[in-house]
Amino acid sequence: MKRTVFATALAGLAAAAVVAAPAHAGGGLEQSGDGGYKISVSVTITSDSGGVVKSGGTSLAVAPTCWWELYNPDIGGNDATTPEGFQKFYDESIPLLSGHAAAGRLSMPDADEVKRVTEAAKNGAKYRWYSLRCQEGHSGVKEGYTKSGGTYYGTEIGIGFAAFIEGQQPEPYVAPEDLATSLWDYAQQGLTDPTIDRNPKVTGNGGATLVNVPTWFWVTNPATALADDGKLHLTATAGNTTVTLDAQSNGVAFTSPAGSTSCSVNQAKYAYGAGASEGSACTISFDRSSAGWPVTASTTWGGTWSGNDGSGEALPEVYHSTTVNVPVVEVQVPNR
Repeated sequence: MKRTVFATALAGLAAAAVVAAPAHAGGGLEQSGDGGYKISVSVTITSDSGGVVKSGGTSLAVAPTCWWELYNPDIGGNDATTPEGFQKFYDESIPLLSGHAAAGRLSMPDADEVKRVTEAAKNGAKYRWYSLRCQEGHSGVKEGYTKSGGTYYGTEIGIGFAAFIEGQQPEPYVAPEDLATSLWDYAQQGLTDPTIDRNPKVTGNGGATLVNVPTWFWVTNPATALADDGKLHLTATAGNTTVTLDAQSNGVAFTSPAGSTSCSVNQAKYAYGAGASEGSACTISFDRSSAGWPVTASTTWGGTWSGNDGSGEALPEVYHSTTVNVPVVEVQVPNR
């Protein structure tokens, strides 16, 4: 009876060609905060903005699309993860796959492959049998992650079982949109709020600036707040999936009740110094004194991503800001 029940379930697997993520975090999956599942995959990143994201290999938690999971239905105490156990399971299950359940045959490897793995194991090869898992709505065949076993009433059935040397199963397949989302999340960890400095600062007055004198503002951490040139160009590869992410900031907006200004990246990086030209600076003038005018410096990042399968779309915008209080005092002119 157990085997009959399993055969029916196997046919259902084949007909759908996908399996939803299990109700527990098995096979290396970790439950994410949104109720879905993520898995750590090896990602190689190429970056031209090392202050934000460095080039090299890293591990990202990405929503898996398809992956291979150790297979063990534990039928009658039979360990189907082993070559011998799977051979026994295969020999006992195949005859049961008839009628509607015959679709399950298409998801099974052929007898020669099962025999090959069993014989290789007898000669010392450390094979284990894995089953294919895909998120609902995805097909391992369409994603190029498994071979087709055939078509059943118009539905293409993917091979749902494969033997790999233990620990050498293929990395999970990650859809380009999921890799792009994880890459953008990762990049945001390197982007920081802008920190700013200003001139003039009156000694003895708490570093106050002066009424009706243009106050010069600039960003002191351009490598992480502006990616130096206001552009991020990142490429990430996970298995056979590659995405390219292009994001940019149009500069820095300085806003205050006393006035606002928008500055290009080069202007925002232009610090006050001897011989510096005020015409290239970001300035705000304060028309009256105050113990502290609030000034907010903010950046907005946006852009697009594209995948090696031709997919792509806009990135969600990201905002960073810093607010400082700027004391302002009147210029005191002595009586003559």
